Amino acid sequence: MNKFTISMLAGFLLAITGCDNTPPAPTMPEVNDANCQMAEIMKIEDKATRETFAGLCSRRPAGDGIAPTEQPLNWLELTAPQEQESN
Repeated sequence: MNKFTISMLAGFLLAITGCDNTPPAPTMPEVNDANCQMAEIMKIEDKATRETFAGLCSRRPAGDGIAPTEQPLNWLELTAPQEQESN
C-alpha cells in the first residue's frame, strides 16, 4: 500500500509539473511604415498583441504629425438645442 501511495504521488507530481510551462509573451514589432502594413499586422499570431499593435499603428503621426485645427469648434455649443439660444 505504501509503494502504491508513493507511486501515485510521484505520478501526480510529474503530471502537474508539465502544466506550469507557459509560452513566453510574444514581442511586438517596432511601429514604423514597413511594419504597419496590413499584411505585416496579420502575421502577428497573438490576437491581443495584434490588436494592440494595430492600435499603435493607427495612432502614429503621419508626416510632421497631426495638423492643428484651423477653426476649433466647441461641441457643446454645436449640440445645444435651438430653444436655449433664443433665451
